[in-house]
Amino acid sequence: MNINKIIYNLSNLARKINIDFKEDSNIKVLAMKNEIAKLNNQIEFKIEHYPDGSWTAESTNVNGIITGGKNNKAITATIKDAVYTYFEIPPYLCVDSLHCNVKFC
Repeated sequence: MNINKIIYNLSNLARKINIDFKEDSNIKVLAMKNEIAKLNNQIEFKIEHYPDGSWTAESTNVNGIITGGKNNKAITATIKDAVYTYFEIPPYLCVDSLHCNVKFC
């Protein structure tokens, strides 16, 4: 498990005991929300599946968001991680309530 995943998991546990990271007031989160709002609150992805079970997902309306995996098990989580990475959101601020709608084309 990489360090970002550990931080993400620990911060989600901390939220369960009411620790507030104030993600809604973070400047990077606010910038991400603003950019996503300009896209009608939706980032669209084209997903391609390959015979070996792997896949790639590339945003069709945000240039530079691309990700993939070896199986279909965690497509949504992997895409959300790519979006947060693109907007340089620290892992302790990554919560689903901040995220936009993801549309698969």
